[in-house]
Amino acid sequence: RRRMEEDAGPSRVTGDVGLSPRWLGAIAVGLTLLAGAMGGGCYLVTNTHRHSQALAGAEAAAIAVAQDCVAATQPPDLAGLPASQRKLSECTTGDFANQTAWYGEILSEAYQAVNVRVRVPEIHAAVERDNGDGSIVALVAFRATVSQAGMPDRDNSYRMRVRLVPENGQFKISQLDQVAK
Repeated sequence: RRRMEEDAGPSRVTGDVGLSPRWLGAIAVGLTLLAGAMGGGCYLVTNTHRHSQALAGAEAAAIAVAQDCVAATQPPDLAGLPASQRKLSECTTGDFANQTAWYGEILSEAYQAVNVRVRVPEIHAAVERDNGDGSIVALVAFRATVSQAGMPDRDNSYRMRVRLVPENGQFKISQLDQVAK
């Protein structure tokens, strides 16, 4: 064994790899940079995940408002009209809020004149896009069954594009356009 130590030299027997202090410093800097990059990457992934969760929550809240508010545009009968008007005043804003007040007056006259009943058996909504200003555009599709004395029931299908804006911590409809009937 002594002969092997003499042949191999002291660095090979003790396990010393023979790296200079310069190389060790470079490796330490490289590992530090790698750790920093990994930490930065983890921060970006976590931040992106949080943003994604917040956006998903906002979208779910906007969809719920869109469905409830659009359904309120179809009051079941004359007796249900005041509740629908209250709902519309709570979930609308801007010019659209003014339109819904006018719409309620016209609708009241129409419901009284023809004694109509409306059912909304199904309503579906999905986000079309998120805007940079925090507003959300959703598509709402629903079917309404209209009953009127002496006439057969009519089923009407509608698709609406709804623009929702955040106001006082909740979404409100600022614009509603019919896309197709």
